[in-house]
Amino acid sequence: MTLPRLTGALRSFSNVTKQDNYNEEVADLKKKRSKLHEQIVGLDLTWKKIVKFLNEKLEKSEMQSINEDLKDILQAAKQIGDSPFQKQRLDREKENEKMSRAYERFEGLR
Repeated sequence: MTLPRLTGALRSFSNVTKQDNYNEEVADLKKKRSKLHEQIVGLDLTWKKIVKFLNEKLEKSEMQSINEDLKDILQAAKQIGDSPFQKQRLDREKENEKMSRAYERFEGLR
């Protein structure tokens, strides 16, 4: 008589099961994105710091083409910020803030 495999026994006697909709590539991508986001947040980069760094490190001849690229990036960022989805998100955040303040005032009356 052969012994049951360890993975089969674990699945049978625990709540560990394989997820049907699990996609390893998507999970890896989410992990990488979250790590990258944490790194970027930790850098505390601003537009002024980026421009200052480039001005210090590059020569004048290179800076002209870089300035054009920076203008394109800034324009794209402004377009993203002006999108209707961004405005909806900001409106939701304002509404949530109002509701939170109203709730706090209500809690204070109790």
